[in-house]
Amino acid sequence: FCLSRGLGDVYKRQVLNAATPMFGALVAWAWFRERPDGSRLVGLVIGFIGVAMLASGGAGLHTGASNLAALWAMLACLAACLCYGISASATRRFLTGVPPLATATGSQIGASLFLALPAAWLWPAQMPGARAWRALLALGIACTGVAYILFFRLIERAGPARALTVTFLVPVFAAFYGAVFLGETITQWMLTCAVVIVCGVALSTGLVKLGPRAAKA
Repeated sequence: FCLSRGLGDVYKRQVLNAATPMFGALVAWAWFRERPDGSRLVGLVIGFIGVAMLASGGAGLHTGASNLAALWAMLACLAACLCYGISASATRRFLTGVPPLATATGSQIGASLFLALPAAWLWPAQMPGARAWRALLALGIACTGVAYILFFRLIERAGPARALTVTFLVPVFAAFYGAVFLGETITQWMLTCAVVIVCGVALSTGLVKLGPRAAKA
């Protein structure tokens, strides 16, 4: 099962990940009784619509995959989104005050240990080249290690529900990087979707609120 073909359409795969902020808001509401206000609810819906617009036409199933396999793949993606929501709230509940560097380091060590046996079992017959190792280091250090330090800091300062809304921005940056590194074309439709997504993030994080502001006491 896949959502698109080729590197050029990677950003279209983010439509299911757009459920992450919604799961995060639900978990935060159930765990911490953080009921989102009207502006945040509208922002979550707008952000999801923007991602769905950006992924439109690319979320179909290919004929080579069975419906059952596709269903399990979609459920696995949604389960991962739920796990993100639970882990963000658990981080706030149990790791408040722990330096983000320590939290990010611990999570990556745990993930490495968990994947050590599967990696050894599925090790390729031919050793990857230097380019592949450089890409692996870049993804591991910059895109994962440094990103998680910032992510855990954001959870501590802004809360888990707001921190997870950054998921809406992933397809926007994916399209941008595709243009910069792969020479892809940024269309008017992609720019329109990016504006919709950013508006959703602004509302869901509380940066912008709908309606008149409450009168100051």
